Amino acid sequence: MKIDAILSDYDGTLCPTSSISQDNSNSSRIPERLEKILWNISEKIDVCIVSSKDFGFLHRRTKFAKILSCIMGIETLVLKRHKLKAVMRENQYDNDDDSNKNINNKTNTSFGECKDKLQCILSSHIPSNKDILQDNSRLLDSLADEISINFKDITIERKFTSNNQILAGITIDYRHLKDWQSYKRKTEPHLKEMIQSNIQSSSSYELYVQTYSTHPFIDVYSVRCDKGLAFDATIAELACFNADDDIRQSILYLGDSENDNPAFKRADISIGVRSDKRLNPKLTCQYLVEFNQLSIFLKRLQYNNFAFSDKLLLNL
Repeated sequence: MKIDAILSDYDGTLCPTSSISQDNSNSSRIPERLEKILWNISEKIDVCIVSSKDFGFLHRRTKFAKILSCIMGIETLVLKRHKLKAVMRENQYDNDDDSNKNINNKTNTSFGECKDKLQCILSSHIPSNKDILQDNSRLLDSLADEISINFKDITIERKFTSNNQILAGITIDYRHLKDWQSYKRKTEPHLKEMIQSNIQSSSSYELYVQTYSTHPFIDVYSVRCDKGLAFDATIAELACFNADDDIRQSILYLGDSENDNPAFKRADISIGVRSDKRLNPKLTCQYLVEFNQLSIFLKRLQYNNFAFSDKLLLNL
């Protein structure tokens, strides 16, 4: 089967779950080798991101992507084509402006940085009712504040639409804890109780809660959403760009958690990525690879002119 486009999750798939943080450090970025391969692939076929992260997080980290479906599909953005060399020049200017960086240290190179002030956005689509999003934005903000007060050990990631006006989701995150497995068993049930109690007592429009069997976080969104809908939105946007092509595209999807299952079911080829041995989610994908094998597989796929076969996954 010839792969025409790759759709991928970010957190835990292109960057290990344990490495994700909310700051701008290199630890929350795609490893350099893998990012180079994705840039090269994006020169040949479409590469898109389907993520629970928001545009503000993804923008500087996934410049190779043609489409970003953010916050579980609550917002889908089509982007201008970025050129790797231009992005690298912008990174060099960033390094020159920061005296605290070692410009000779290649590990500081980030292929995702740019200063385009969001001029890269061609279009942005939010399918949900914006009045509901606005109302539940306030509820999410209040819920985040209450959780922060009552659970000191966790962090709250607020997820905004690209105009930075609507809070569309929050992630209650405790992956930074040394023994987050124990925290999940003992404390997460109390977190869930607080969330459900808050929703039942104050929500005019019900918030949507995404839980995970083994991952160390909980997501709460302003409207019902899932990566199946995000997948569909991304494919619809791709179809607009490929209107002259009468042949249905074959899609490869990469993901690592239960929230990827709706997208796995829609893809022609679905591959789960394991980036943390402590995680054992129930995935409905066709194949599994270790995170450190992903770049090898993608490079093989590229060299095979994007013709997928089981052999590409052997002896990684």
